[in-house]
Formats: sequence, C-alpha cells, structure tokens
Amino acid sequence: MIEQERQVIANFRYGLIAPLVSRKLEAGEQIALMRDIASHVYKTPDGREKRISLRTLERYVHDYREGGWEALLPSVRADKLQAREIPDDVLAKAIALKQEQPGRSVRQIIAILELARFVEPGVLKESTLSKQLRRRGMTRKLLMNSGWSEFRRFEATHRNAMWQGDVQHTLHLPHPDKPGKKAMAYLVIFIDDYSRFVVHGQFYFEERVARLEDCLKKAILKHGIPESIYVDNGAIYSSHHFERICGRLRTELKHTKPGRPQGRGKQEKFFRFVDQSFVPEAYGLIEQGKIGSLSDLNRFFSAWLEIAYHQKIHNSFKQRPIDRYQKDDHPIRTIPPHELVEAFLLEETRKADKTGCISLLGQTFEVETKLAGSQVQVRFDPHDLSLIQVWKDGVRYEDGKPLKLRDPKQKPKKSETEAGNPLPPKTGLNYVELLVEEQKRQHREAQGAVLSLAMKEVSRP
Repeated sequence: MIEQERQVIANFRYGLIAPLVSRKLEAGEQIALMRDIASHVYKTPDGREKRISLRTLERYVHDYREGGWEALLPSVRADKLQAREIPDDVLAKAIALKQEQPGRSVRQIIAILELARFVEPGVLKESTLSKQLRRRGMTRKLLMNSGWSEFRRFEATHRNAMWQGDVQHTLHLPHPDKPGKKAMAYLVIFIDDYSRFVVHGQFYFEERVARLEDCLKKAILKHGIPESIYVDNGAIYSSHHFERICGRLRTELKHTKPGRPQGRGKQEKFFRFVDQSFVPEAYGLIEQGKIGSLSDLNRFFSAWLEIAYHQKIHNSFKQRPIDRYQKDDHPIRTIPPHELVEAFLLEETRKADKTGCISLLGQTFEVETKLAGSQVQVRFDPHDLSLIQVWKDGVRYEDGKPLKLRDPKQKPKKSETEAGNPLPPKTGLNYVELLVEEQKRQHREAQGAVLSLAMKEVSRP
C-alpha cells in the first residue's frame, strides 16, 4: 500500500469520527452519535459501499485520542507487495467505456477490450479491473446517481462551532512583475457561522491550497480552533493535505453537497457586501495610485472589515458581528504556536537517490545515507524550507539538510550519527604484538631451563 493510499484511508476514518472528537460531548451523546454514524452507508476509499460497525468506530476514536491523526493510518504491509497494475491506456479506455454506459459490467468491459485487441485474452483480471474502477468512483450507482434533497436553513449554536471558508475573484491590481499588466486579487475568508464575524480575510494573487492554509492559520492564531469547517467542493478544499490539517486539529471538515449552492448563502451575502461597499472604493484608490500592491489592498481591506462590516448591525440577529462573537461565553480551544506549525506542514513523497539526496521545490537536500534508494515522506513549510522533516513508515529520521558540494580531495567529515555515537576508547592491546611478547617469554623460559640444566651438570661430582 503506497503512502498516498494510507493517507486517503486515514482521512476517511477521521471524517467518520470527526463529530465525536472535534468537540466535548455530553453524557450519552457519544453513543447516540456513534449509533447514528453506524446506521449510514459510506463509500470507502476503494470505491465500495459499506456500513461501519460500532466496534470499528470505537477503535478509531480510541486510536485517534491516543495518537492523533497519524494513528488512523493503516499499518504498512511488511511484504510491500502491490497488485499488478493495469497499463494507463487500458485503464483509461475501461473508464471511458464505463462512463459511456454505466450499466456495463466489468466482465463485459473486459470482453470489449479483448475483442478490440486492447489486451490479450486472459491478461486482464476481473477482480483487478473492478478494484481500480471502484477506487475512481466508476460504479453504476455513483455514475447514475443525481438529484436534489430538501434544503433547510441552519445556524451554528455558538462561536467557533463552524467556520465557513470561501474564495472570491474580487478585483484586478497592477501586476507586480509585468508593468502595464493586471493581476487578479483573490479574497480568501473564514467566517464564523454563529456570529458572521470574519475570523480572518486576506487578498492573495493565487487561488491555491497554500494561500487557503495561510489564511486559516492566521485565523486560528487570532481566534482559536473551530470545531468544524464548511467549504465547497473546489480543488483547494478537497486536497488530502487540507484534510490532514483538519484531522490534526481535531476539526471536522464538511463539504457542500453537489448541486446544493444554497448552503453557501452566508459567504455569498458577505461577498455581495464586499462588491457593493469595498470594491468600487478600492478601484478608485487604485486609479489614484493609493493602492498599488497587495499589501496596500490588504491594509485598506482590514480597515473596511473592522469598521464597515464588523460594526454594522446584522439584519438576522440585530447585533454587530463583533459583539455577537465576543459576548458568547463558549470556551475557545487554542493550540501552542509550535504545534500549529507542525499541523500545517505539507507532506510529500520523494525517492532518495543513491547518494542520499532528494529534490524539493527546486532545491536539493541530503537525508541519512541509510535511506538512499528509498521512498520517504518529507514534511515542510513551502514558505520556509529551513525545516525539512524526513519520515519513513511512520518513523522520523534526521531532518534533511541543504546539499553542500564537497571538495573530492578533502576527507569527508564524520556524520552526525558517528559524532553522536563516538567510537569506544582504545584498549592499547594488539593481538600480534601480544604474540611477540609471548614468544619472547617462552624463549626466556626455554633459555632459563637450559641454563638450569647446565648448572646442574657442572655441579655434579
């Protein structure tokens, strides 16, 4: 099982137990939630649909509380054996055949591929293809399932119970590197569902996962950890890394159901207010040359957010968002800054070459020589490569270090491992040297015996 598959499974397991571990439960509430979770059918990472037993849920909860998100990773198989892979072109054709006619069985798809000479008869196994199709959601039920369910309004019961995240393509700024060109500025926000208080909002030039994480990290530093985060199904919210972050923070990650844009109402209303109140004024400042960079834009937006939005009476609850957030007495869960940094580290898989080096974001780093030729997981902050954690099969090794080319004439220095485990002290004993001494001793004894015998002969009358 490859590392990415292990992480997908861990994210799935955390998604099941998130309502149980992301907040404090009242007496009897946990078992009621577990029974509710166990009553539903879930699509597992391998594409199957199954129910999760109460005993399995109890084990997941226990493992998570003992070891955090990493404890939900399935164990690494000792034999490391992989099922035989299907060639990419054959799998792509099989997926296209299934999408074209969802009712086609796996056996029928194999027959089509064999008749069309894409594969030789008997080469493609039904169980192997079925597993690959299920992993990619290529099942008849999922392909044909569509429809709307009833929609109801909702509101969180207290502050930090739920944060809603979203991104808006807001306005254009002068391009920082191309004079005369424009660049899109994206507004990333996290808004507290209970109070409509924006826990953090900031403009970025890219709509990427790293920007989303940066915004969330700043929100947590200022206002604590949310029990849940509600986002849409966009690529930046659906990354495995973002799921891992929520798992490490004990935060439940919820996605808008496909075809349910109504669930995004609070963010859309906020963005409409941004368009009406902030954007026209910002464009005026851009024309006057008072906003010429992203930092200028964020400075003006911060003032607008604090005065124009947070201090405006909200129509729904007739309070200012800042008052509703601050006056709620629900406790705020915090995290030490160094633990927060650990939770947000990006994780990727790299193969160390025969010299014990890996490549990361255009730079080369050295790892322990014992890892040469091995697949390793590296955890790092993409904005600060001063710390490169190196992991393999759940074990942490020495941190990666920037490669320093050495003079071939210079003798290599001892590694840190050798320095940390110095050689034992010299005994001063040498086997051959001891043999020489023993030889001398024996010669002296033999000479002494001969001399003693001669003396006896001389003294005899």
